[in-house]
Amino acid sequence: MTRTTIRGSTRGVRMAAAVSLALVVTTVTAACGSTAPAPPTSRVERGQVSTKVSASGALAAVTSQNLGFAKAAQLTEVDVKVGDTVRAGQVLAREDPFNFQQLVNQQAAQLQNQQAILDRLVHSPTVHGDHRTLDQAKKILDVTKKNSDAIHEKDENSVDRARVALDFARRQYAQALHTYVVTDHCGPSPYSSHDSDSTSASDTATTSSSTTGSNPLSGLGGSSSGTSPLAAVTPNANCPTDKTALGTAKTNLISAKTTLDQAKKTLEVDDTQSKISEETQRANIVTAQNAVDSDSSDRGPNIAAQAALVANGAALVANAQRDLNNTVLYAPVAGTVSSITGAVGEYVGAGGGTSALAPGTDASIPGVGAAATSDQSSASSTGAPSATRPGGSAFMVLNNINTFQVVVPFEESDAAKVAPNQKVQVSFDALPDLTRDGTVLSVAPGGVDISGVTNYYATILLTDSDPRLRTGQTAEAGVLVADLENVLVVPNSAVIKQGGRSFVNVPGPDGKPRQQEFQPGLVGDDNTQVLSGLTEGQEIQLPQATVSGSPSGGGAGGGGGGRGGG
Repeated sequence: MTRTTIRGSTRGVRMAAAVSLALVVTTVTAACGSTAPAPPTSRVERGQVSTKVSASGALAAVTSQNLGFAKAAQLTEVDVKVGDTVRAGQVLAREDPFNFQQLVNQQAAQLQNQQAILDRLVHSPTVHGDHRTLDQAKKILDVTKKNSDAIHEKDENSVDRARVALDFARRQYAQALHTYVVTDHCGPSPYSSHDSDSTSASDTATTSSSTTGSNPLSGLGGSSSGTSPLAAVTPNANCPTDKTALGTAKTNLISAKTTLDQAKKTLEVDDTQSKISEETQRANIVTAQNAVDSDSSDRGPNIAAQAALVANGAALVANAQRDLNNTVLYAPVAGTVSSITGAVGEYVGAGGGTSALAPGTDASIPGVGAAATSDQSSASSTGAPSATRPGGSAFMVLNNINTFQVVVPFEESDAAKVAPNQKVQVSFDALPDLTRDGTVLSVAPGGVDISGVTNYYATILLTDSDPRLRTGQTAEAGVLVADLENVLVVPNSAVIKQGGRSFVNVPGPDGKPRQQEFQPGLVGDDNTQVLSGLTEGQEIQLPQATVSGSPSGGGAGGGGGGRGGG
């Protein structure tokens, strides 16, 4: 079971109780006042994110301890000899770190690449660019419409002017025809009577003469036999000039009609082209809107997926770094070197496969009591060989150790996070003012059933002892399973979870809180890592204590979406 246990001195407990009482009094006073107090604030800052798994077990004395490397590699250095007395933390031996360093470099480069991709997604201008493209497409459509209206108006004006010009040309032709035929008696029109424009002009001339009350061809003589009256009239001397004027008027008439037809055709073509241009711009708007919708909907999931890759990359870097660190073997406690199996240049295997037997007992180290039984049963069930002599296949054995170890069962979900060499903080029920540091020595490869739940025993070695410790005392071990230093963090109490997303309250422009989303990384017992969305030094608001009235009294409490320890 994952939990955080806080232990301290009796004086510290009384001080914490006094602070809690002061908080309740302050909260009740504020709640009864006329105005609510300002919410407490904090800032996004660099710090540590750590998480622990805890379990209780029994304290046992240690008389011998097997040591080994976590990974197999070539032995490059042995700094002690059999019989040497060593102190806690002393370097005992080293493996070749080359392969492990290369793996760290590789994983770090991949993490850097994944982080760069995440940063690019978070700060990507794609959605903003899509909006700008959409706005620009709308502006272009407006301009296209205005341009189409202007072209249409211009073309209609051209048609109107062409009609006016055609009417004028018809009148000119009619006038020239009237002069040629009626006034100067030059004879019938030299142009075909089947010409529609000539006929219209002749009709115009006839209509014009009719309005004066006389026919331009009447009174010119002639008989009922159908002979043209013009035949009896002598042509005027102006006839050659009149004929030229009539030809010019005819040419102008044809040109005016052609101009009108061309103006009408231009109007039709320009209207069609304008409609095509407008529809093209409308299609561009639809395309831009689709891009906005698609990129906006993909942004959140893409960032979340990439953040998961970053978190996975960080875990791989941490594992690789731990393997690199484990190429140096340190003495976890003070003692005397009783056995060394391996020489410089040889390849040594990973430690922990077998264990030396403790003197005077059939229990194997690191397990004692129930832990030893679990280890033995696991070895027999998997076919693993058992050690039959001190030293076994362990690389190095320390004897005469005046310290203790704690054998604790972890539920399978927590046991998966526990590994050798992790740091541990141990507290004792019988000694509430005492805490000791320790390291994970070993985790049983097989589980045991405790009250229907599979548990795995782990052996934790204390790095320091105390004269008040006794074998069999109950101890609680908190194993540090994840730890990040110098990263951006916010308090867990400030984190608000909504729909799988994480927010914090920040002061708005008007002083009122507003939610700001951020991308969390590792969630520790007290703090949450910030991957993106918040900046260092940014002010955030913490949940404010509230007072709930009830017949039995009120209580003060805080709210928050984060996970804290208690």
